Amino acid sequence: MEHGQAIPQTTIEPHRDPGDFVAEEARIKKAKPNYIGVFILLAILTAIEIGIVSLFHKENGNSTVGRVPILLGLTVAKGLLVILYYMHLKFDSRLYSIFFGAGVLAFALPMVIAFIFLMSPPQLHSVRAEAGEGGTGGEQGPTAPSFVGPPITFDAEGGEFYFKPDALAAQAGQGVRVTLTNVGSVEHTFAISNKPKSEDPTPWTTNDGKEIAHAPAGSTGKGSFKAPTPGEYLFYCDVPGHAQAGMVGTFTVQ
Repeated sequence: MEHGQAIPQTTIEPHRDPGDFVAEEARIKKAKPNYIGVFILLAILTAIEIGIVSLFHKENGNSTVGRVPILLGLTVAKGLLVILYYMHLKFDSRLYSIFFGAGVLAFALPMVIAFIFLMSPPQLHSVRAEAGEGGTGGEQGPTAPSFVGPPITFDAEGGEFYFKPDALAAQAGQGVRVTLTNVGSVEHTFAISNKPKSEDPTPWTTNDGKEIAHAPAGSTGKGSFKAPTPGEYLFYCDVPGHAQAGMVGTFTVQ
């Protein structure tokens, strides 16, 4: 090499820790989710939903309320899987996750509160029927003439939201003994309208009726009353919202 000639500079690449390569490979794999696996999981959750509906289905919609929390939970799980993987929220900035979580919370909180009230509706009637199986009295039903003939027994099944049977007949002044068996998951009652159906078609809105029997969820309630003057009356559940949902029957007095 001649005197005064510049020596070429050699760039030496800094040494990399082998752990860096492992971390980089893991990051690349993480950024490529297993879409087929997520799809299979979604299919399994859907099959579970179908199974729950089929397994617990009964006539007249019984046990409908009990299925709602499970189905809602499965729906939320499926939605989160779609958003996290197919919409890539899991791999985006954490700021997006914060905004998304706040939106879900703002939407879900009112739904949860409404569902709690549906499960345990506020009871507006503080006075319950206390009469036993053989009890009678004008305070337990519409105004009626003197007793006529032996009393009859009406065994009714109540659930969400129905009576079975939903028709009752008696003679004017006849005693009626009611046994309400609640097979539902919330409380139910048996109430009788004070006026015929033609005069008051919705006694649960006018509060013009008498509660005869009250049965908490899974229990039985009893009460009795005298059949009023001839006409077509209504019996119904006076828990708020239940009659509107279809828990109404016809009481025919001859």
